[in-house]
Amino acid sequence: MHDRSAVEVETDILIGLSPDQKFAIANGLRRTAWELAAAGVRLREPALSEDDVQARVRDQFLRASS
Repeated sequence: MHDRSAVEVETDILIGLSPDQKFAIANGLRRTAWELAAAGVRLREPALSEDDVQARVRDQFLRASS
């Protein structure tokens, strides 16, 4: 008997998803990454306004994709 790895099971699930479902998952992951990055900025710079926190996160994301 062959036990499938979690990666194999996850891959099969992802293959079966519609493009809309895949987009929703990707968007959720991006949102989670943004929220975690904002939490990190807030911890490092507690005096920043929320607008400044969001600007820092936006800069981090822009630098990461270039």
